[in-house]
Amino acid sequence: MELAINTQNEPKKETGYFLSPLWEDVFSKELLEELNSNIFLVACRSGQANPSLLRKFMIQHHYYSQYFTRYLCSLMGGLADQKDFVSLSHNLLEELTGTDAAKISHAELYKKAMAAINAVPKSDAILKSTQQLIDAMFRHCRSDDSLRGLAALCLGAEAIVPLVYGPILDALRSIKVSDDALYFFKIHVEEDEDHAIVMRKIIDRMIEENPHRRADVIAVGEEMVRFRMAMLNELYQSNTRINLNEYNDTII
Repeated sequence: MELAINTQNEPKKETGYFLSPLWEDVFSKELLEELNSNIFLVACRSGQANPSLLRKFMIQHHYYSQYFTRYLCSLMGGLADQKDFVSLSHNLLEELTGTDAAKISHAELYKKAMAAINAVPKSDAILKSTQQLIDAMFRHCRSDDSLRGLAALCLGAEAIVPLVYGPILDALRSIKVSDDALYFFKIHVEEDEDHAIVMRKIIDRMIEENPHRRADVIAVGEEMVRFRMAMLNELYQSNTRINLNEYNDTII
């Protein structure tokens, strides 16, 4: 799927990754600029993300992503409309069984990506910001208010995939990893907007019935983007501290 040009998100000219115009009314220009300027993503795009930093990302992201099907199931369980449940079940099926091109679960694909760069699951302790991201996603997806869960997964995860996974793909390619490390991120950059659009249609219908809820959707989306940025910031800073300590040890 070719990503469309976003006329609002000017930083796309520098980053090479951007969102389609569909999302202009739910993400502020300032929030997208802040995400694009995230120190970890900048390092990935500029070729400054070394294997140690990428392994640290993979480990922290695994803590979060291992629960993705649970986030989705929690959200689906609270949907009142059976048609909405069926619509989201296609996403769940793909997560569990893969696509026609690759009949392997996304969880297994991610494990292959980790193994390809020698990132061992749970070999680093979970960061505070990673746990906060997990807790926030569960809180919204388990809420009695299904619109909040939809906003969290749609805006806080699926819709922003090009801006997050795109730079990571660049970084992995720059260190010349095998295709096993790339495939998980490639299929998500190519396909996740389709999942986001399914959720967006449900959100739009709910907002049409209750227009005052638009502000809630935007607020939840921004909250989840900020939790994700906090995780990326913390893992970058923790890797910097490790590198500094190793440098100091060599000169003592």
